[in-house]
Amino acid sequence: MIDKGLSERCALRVVGMSASAYRYQAQPDRNVVLRRRIVELAQRHTRYGVGMIHLKLRQEGGEPVNYKRVERLSVRIKNLQYVAVIYKTPTTVPQDVYRTVLGDCTTK
Repeated sequence: MIDKGLSERCALRVVGMSASAYRYQAQPDRNVVLRRRIVELAQRHTRYGVGMIHLKLRQEGGEPVNYKRVERLSVRIKNLQYVAVIYKTPTTVPQDVYRTVLGDCTTK
């Protein structure tokens, strides 16, 4: 429409689009390397939480990493692949386990 003689402002009003959306240019993702490193650490150390991963990243050196940034990126990663491992302990132990473990002790 701009080529047809309408101003940018009028053309955007006709289409119902804001000028900022029309002029928007996406910025490159600056967290690619950090996100990859978080996934590597999370897969190697499955029981580590965000705090330990943050400490490991700080120990490695390189670019300084903010805890909140690591937390935000790891939450997004959890939705895709990295899921925290939850270990559930049984509340009761079956009796046959006691028999096999303690069976030799009681038959004297």
